[in-house]
Amino acid sequence: MSYRKPNLYEILEHLEKRKAMYLGNEYTFHSLDAFITGFGIGCDREQLETEQFNNFSDFNIWILGHLPEHFGQSGGWHWQISNRNPNNDENAFKEFFEFLEIFKTAKKEKEKIEVEKFEFEKSEFNTKTKIQVNKREIVDSIYKVTMEHSKTIWIEGYNQKRLTYDRWFLSENEYKNAITELSKIKLIDLKN
Repeated sequence: MSYRKPNLYEILEHLEKRKAMYLGNEYTFHSLDAFITGFGIGCDREQLETEQFNNFSDFNIWILGHLPEHFGQSGGWHWQISNRNPNNDENAFKEFFEFLEIFKTAKKEKEKIEVEKFEFEKSEFNTKTKIQVNKREIVDSIYKVTMEHSKTIWIEGYNQKRLTYDRWFLSENEYKNAITELSKIKLIDLKN
């Protein structure tokens, strides 16, 4: 017997109509954040996107560029919407689902940027040894990624089609400065 894992968008479609069923009778906008965070921790990447809908992981950063004003760059969608609707969970839910509807089908543009291959050091947590380790990664191709209805710009760097480097910016100037800096980095001899 095969089991199909549920997709976040399918669940949210049902949750919008029957919040208490998924979040409990005393649900709040905060309980939606806890529900989505818990789902995200336990799911596979495929459960956060579909062929028709964008990856929900990008929603936090997309919304920063979508909103005319935001409340800091590190709070995520829950922080942004909560601060727009203090003490008004009903309106916060309404805005969340309105923004989600715009985001999930926003057209994504990906443009290759010409920069030389470069190397950078990346810190990663090794789950087996429980130690933070520094790794050297090579980036052999860079892309500028934008999405409709948001001024956010992502830089995605790949090594043989595997995403190894990513950053995001809320202005064209910040993005251009980052690309200028990347173009100054030379590939370090890997034998060192």
